[in-house]
Amino acid sequence: MPCRGVRGATTVDDNSSEAILRETRRMLALLIHLNGIRAEDITNIIFTTTRDLTAEYPALAARQLGWLDVALMCGHEMDVPGGLQRCVRVLINWNTEREPQAIVPVYLRGARNLRPDKATLPRVDNEDMDAWIQQQVEHWQSQRPARKETRMSIIAFQGEHGAYSEQAARQHFGNDIVTLPCTAFEGIFAAVESGEADFGVLPVENSLAGSINRAYDLLLEHDLRAWGEILLRVRHNLLAPAGVALADIHTVRSHPQALAQCETWLNRRGLKAVPWYDTAGSARELAADPQPGVAAIASSLAAETYGLQTLASGIEDLAWNYTRFFVVGRGEAPISGNAKTSLVFAVTHEPGSLVDCLNEFSSRGINLTKIESRPRRNRPWHYVFYLDFEGHRQDPACQQALVGLLARAAFVKLLGSYPAAAMPAEVSETSGQSELLQI
Repeated sequence: MPCRGVRGATTVDDNSSEAILRETRRMLALLIHLNGIRAEDITNIIFTTTRDLTAEYPALAARQLGWLDVALMCGHEMDVPGGLQRCVRVLINWNTEREPQAIVPVYLRGARNLRPDKATLPRVDNEDMDAWIQQQVEHWQSQRPARKETRMSIIAFQGEHGAYSEQAARQHFGNDIVTLPCTAFEGIFAAVESGEADFGVLPVENSLAGSINRAYDLLLEHDLRAWGEILLRVRHNLLAPAGVALADIHTVRSHPQALAQCETWLNRRGLKAVPWYDTAGSARELAADPQPGVAAIASSLAAETYGLQTLASGIEDLAWNYTRFFVVGRGEAPISGNAKTSLVFAVTHEPGSLVDCLNEFSSRGINLTKIESRPRRNRPWHYVFYLDFEGHRQDPACQQALVGLLARAAFVKLLGSYPAAAMPAEVSETSGQSELLQI
């Protein structure tokens, strides 16, 4: 049976996961419907996008259609002056007896201008495209061989590919995952709540910079639960295009916080620090548009992702640079040993009310690992308290403490009980309170 290819292209409204996934699903559904493609006959699928789009989203759309075993490749196209903007292209190669002249390409929206001779499609007799696509998904999945599926988990994170948050996700879940970049923390919550992602990786505090207030505010506003925590050792690396020597560098780009954490190393070498919007973004843009004498500070994952070489590693000024992440998901995490619980509560405006709440834990021998206050956003000069303690909420002593807290506090919200991350080996067990979490 010969292997043949069919092409498709579409444009999207903006570089958001919602827009790219919606239009890519529509394009793929039409390609399969019009060409009678079966998932088991597909040999590979190649996606390309213009550089103003996130290249991984189209592949994620294919996975959402149920193509779990199909080889997928995705990447950015070369920039073409005057070329089409926000465009997704696909080439599906599959084994078929269909003659080349009977293969129907699909060009939608602005992409019709690429092949005006192929822009007219046979009618699809269903005005509700989303419902029709779902029918196709269910039909394709029903025809798959009956067996246990091993779908890769989809993990949302904030930043671009190569970000430290993505590195944390791979540290926790391994490399057999699909990572979903989000432009802001709010995107992590939206992706997990909608089911677009299975889990999110949310940074909540750094051992040098302190707590990330926006992350805690969102945990209070949303109903996702903590399923785990990650302690990521942040190692900054000086990255440059292949063939560039350290002696050639005079300017370094990165996020202002990364530059500040490497200030001594940079000043010692007389390098000019230029603030950039993101660590991984500085690496991506340097790889796409190399500038003489310019390097970036980013993660080792960013070097791997964008094909940059590492001129120097571990250039941060302080070794105890860790970021703590929550793994957030829907529902409650399974009960596990070595658990930690996080919650947020507010107290009544009376003398001793905070002490009374905390005594519910100390009187039962429950160790608190963190307590921090934050202003209540809807009540000026009133505060909420974020609290972590050792133990699972269903442990008898913890249950009693929580009941007592509920009786004394103005409100209590449980953020989750989850397996505590192992303390890094570098932290001395005899140093009293760990330097790692001193904020």
